[in-house]
Amino acid sequence: MQVTDWRQRLAQAGLTDDFIFNKTFLDARLAKELISRVLPDIQVGKLKIVETQHELTATRDSKGLRFDIYAEDDSKNRFDIEMQVLNRHNLAQRIRFYQSLMAMDSYERGKDYREGGNAFVIFFCCFDPGGNGNQWYRVEREIYSSSSRSRLGDGEVSLCFDVTNSSHTVSQPLQNFLDLLAGRNVDESDDFIVQLRKRVAFVKQNRKWRREYMLRTVYEMDIEHDRRQAVKKGHEQGLLEGHEQGATDERLNLVCDLIRSGQSADEVIKFLTTIRRMPTAEAEKYYQQAVERLKKHGEGK
Repeated sequence: MQVTDWRQRLAQAGLTDDFIFNKTFLDARLAKELISRVLPDIQVGKLKIVETQHELTATRDSKGLRFDIYAEDDSKNRFDIEMQVLNRHNLAQRIRFYQSLMAMDSYERGKDYREGGNAFVIFFCCFDPGGNGNQWYRVEREIYSSSSRSRLGDGEVSLCFDVTNSSHTVSQPLQNFLDLLAGRNVDESDDFIVQLRKRVAFVKQNRKWRREYMLRTVYEMDIEHDRRQAVKKGHEQGLLEGHEQGATDERLNLVCDLIRSGQSADEVIKFLTTIRRMPTAEAEKYYQQAVERLKKHGEGK
């Protein structure tokens, strides 16, 4: 890989880039403000970032999990904040696993169950996580009976947001953050937005983190190179074709959802080029294909 490749990629990266997202919210002040915007009814105490990319395992031989941002406050609340660009169609199962590991982490031997504190999993997704066209989804356990329905109140809450949805069904402060993630016009008078832009710039200039980004990018490129070499030899051809068709369908579905949400052609193409890192020509192609698909189903103009 050319040296300029990772530098160009870093220069173009925004908060939807996993690495930039992690390093930005190492700043506990910014993480606390974001949590407060997502959970305005929760009094977030003094916040401590446990570790970005923090790994937890339930047992020595069980599957481990790396959190993007894992934090806790002095009221024993725990928060996991995740940035998810690709839809891997396993979000519900991932939420269950994340919550189970956070629960294991919150209890010490001999501790009363009621002392475990609350656990919040927050996902910012570049797709519709619930598939129902909503901007946000809240997940909590409920108790059903033949005559009633109520919340369990076990302290576990998960929230998922569709960054691509601009329907403004959240508070304006949170909408500003979602607009920033999506590359839409943002209220630049919002001090949180100003501080985030400064922090992102700082992350990109930090020499230690630049080197870390370079090494990670080289590693990813090596994996991709090895995969392509295997394809050329015919070892993965059938798998590759299925994977590429699935990826194409996922992108088209995403663009259709963006158009349905009322976003213009320029906004859709900007999203695809800045967040999904598509070349402009490819983004324009997907937009045209999505328009044709919607017209075919009677949804287009």
